[in-house]
Amino acid sequence: MENRKNANQSMVAASPQIESDRWVPVDEQSLGFSLPPIPSKSPVVGPDGAIYQVGESVELAKVASNSNNAVPAPSSIVQMPAIVQPIALVPYTSQNQPMLQYDPYSRPVEPQGAPKSPVYYKKPYRGISAVAIILSLVGILLLLLLSVAVFQANDMREGFKLNGIGAIKSIADVFGVDTGSEYAKAIIGNADANKIIVSIFPFLVAIIAVIFLALLIKYLVKFASKKTPRGFSWLTLVNIILIVLAAVMLLLMSNAEVEQPLRAENTAKFFSIGTLKSTISWGWGLFSALIISIVMLFVPLFAKKNAYAIEKDDPSKKTYIIED
Repeated sequence: MENRKNANQSMVAASPQIESDRWVPVDEQSLGFSLPPIPSKSPVVGPDGAIYQVGESVELAKVASNSNNAVPAPSSIVQMPAIVQPIALVPYTSQNQPMLQYDPYSRPVEPQGAPKSPVYYKKPYRGISAVAIILSLVGILLLLLLSVAVFQANDMREGFKLNGIGAIKSIADVFGVDTGSEYAKAIIGNADANKIIVSIFPFLVAIIAVIFLALLIKYLVKFASKKTPRGFSWLTLVNIILIVLAAVMLLLMSNAEVEQPLRAENTAKFFSIGTLKSTISWGWGLFSALIISIVMLFVPLFAKKNAYAIEKDDPSKKTYIIED
């Protein structure tokens, strides 16, 4: 038994070194034992446990009983799988081609957003607003400092001029407070039939001054907030009406001081520009306020309608006319 075991071991040792999973040529004389008859291309297990086959095949077929356990040897040439890159430099890939690596410390690149469309806003025309501011300021100063009414001397009074500040002070005299103004002594105190007219006149002057102040604030706000000054100014129109009404009141006060046959001549003198003077006439303060108000009625209209500019500073300073 021991001799048989040693013989088997010697036969196994005498077997040539075989390659795994491949058929190799073997000289039957070098085996040290004889093989039974082997059908062509049919595997037969020899005494040494190796598998033998007659043929010229170089590939080792799978043994059915070992199909689940056989581990094939890798090929000497390894074909790498295709590597997808953002830019393909060659139409094929190989194991020698560098691979992309992920840097864990890198930040993802934020996609650039689409450029914002320009935002249009109404062109401010700040120059026109500045002109309106200057006119409003000049109008209120001339109204307050220059004469709004000129009273000629007669049997009841001495001649004097009433400026806007004096007219506004006379409002207190209308309510019975003695301010010592000439208008209160010579006009309000001596008025009989025209008591209402002479009392309303100081209020009209004060309202005209307040409207000039409101226009000044309005265009200051438009200038500071870069808003267009274009638009019809109802305040300016009201101011024109009040100035004309104040002039008509002065004419009525003047005609009340003359006889009926002389009123037509007195009216002509009231509107004359020459040296002829009516008993009461309007002064340069009221006249300049009327001219400035008429000019201010048209100044905002010089700003173009539906004129827009780009929100950001446009070097070209281009104006865009966009119809609503």
